[in-house]
Amino acid sequence: MASELAILVALLVAIYALIVVAFKLGSWYGEANSDRIVFKGFMPEVRKDIEEIRKGFKEIHKRLDNILTRLPSLPTASEGPVHLTELGERISNHTGAKDWAAEMAQELIGQTEGKNPFEIQTISFDYAKQFEPDDVLLTKMQESAFEAGIDLEGVRNVLGVELRDRLLQLNNLQSALVVT
Repeated sequence: MASELAILVALLVAIYALIVVAFKLGSWYGEANSDRIVFKGFMPEVRKDIEEIRKGFKEIHKRLDNILTRLPSLPTASEGPVHLTELGERISNHTGAKDWAAEMAQELIGQTEGKNPFEIQTISFDYAKQFEPDDVLLTKMQESAFEAGIDLEGVRNVLGVELRDRLLQLNNLQSALVVT
């Protein structure tokens, strides 16, 4: 009878353990399901917030594009060595910068003998910034600056690039890096 009583107690303990486990499992499932339902309800709000952020980035992108289109174009680019952009080429053609550079290079060639390309560039840009153009060239420079929406310094930079390239050529220092 003691063994039957031990079996009955073990059986009751096992049933109690199963009931406790079932209850705990049920309450955990209920909490998890409740959290899942709350999360599902929260998802549309998260999606709405993400969509608003995305629209904000689109607006910022549109404003930046608008700002960039209002900035004046640059006549030179400095992705080493300095070279003319498409706008710079148009300014060079309009002002006759290549012819001007060929004429000025004859005057400056003595100052550039034995100089390295950087020194020649410095001499060229300094000269282009400081020289006094005649009335015809000044008018063409002003027209170019007006049409391009830049100042005269930008036009003078174009002249400096053309002068540098001509002096490099005359000094046989045409670098492989010079963009032609």
